[in-house]
Amino acid sequence: MVSIINYDLGGKRYYVSIGPGNEFGETFIVLAGKIEGILVRCDLSVNSRERMDRLDILVKPYWAHRGASHFLDLVREGYYDGVVFHRMVPNLLTQFGIARDYNARTKARKNTIRDDRALGIKFEPGYLSFAGNGVNSRTTEVFVVNPGVSEADLKEFGKNSWERPFGFIVGDVNNSAISNVYSGYGDMFPFGNGPDSNKIYDVDGYTTYIPQEFPKLDYIDRCYIVDEVRLGNGMSNGEL
Repeated sequence: MVSIINYDLGGKRYYVSIGPGNEFGETFIVLAGKIEGILVRCDLSVNSRERMDRLDILVKPYWAHRGASHFLDLVREGYYDGVVFHRMVPNLLTQFGIARDYNARTKARKNTIRDDRALGIKFEPGYLSFAGNGVNSRTTEVFVVNPGVSEADLKEFGKNSWERPFGFIVGDVNNSAISNVYSGYGDMFPFGNGPDSNKIYDVDGYTTYIPQEFPKLDYIDRCYIVDEVRLGNGMSNGEL
């Protein structure tokens, strides 16, 4: 069965035929595909919530169809608003993606997506990918490759089938907000003294566990797709 969708871009009407899709019944279509990417902006705290900063992420749908689509859907839902940076390993990676709302994170934890095909795109500092723990295990947690990563560690990213870059930080990653996210606790449990992600998923993860055990962690205030919202002049003060 073939369906037809239409949309308006720059005052012109476009029509796209949608076929039956791949073997999983999935169809990926990037409208206005000549654009460089889709810009997502995140307002976040840095330096242990000393101040607010801004992070621009360019999502590249062609790099990882499932990963990019899933990330954009989560941003549109406001899933990342209020989430904690629960893993920060200097010169390696920063990780986030466990929702502040208990029901949202519990439901999303069960909603896995299939791995994307390897297209030969090599990881670089500032690149983003979903984290996972096995084939077809990606849900909501995302990691960013930190500035200062060694060449040896950089080559390890992407060896797992679920690690596929879907976007990157715009601008100089060395001077970006991600480099100022609090990292004093080190890696997450059991690799370091940081939070145990399983305890964050518990019902009191954000109400008791994080504020009492890891009060210095930084948070995302909100993320949004720039072209889909009316931008104001300043950042939200948030409720961190």
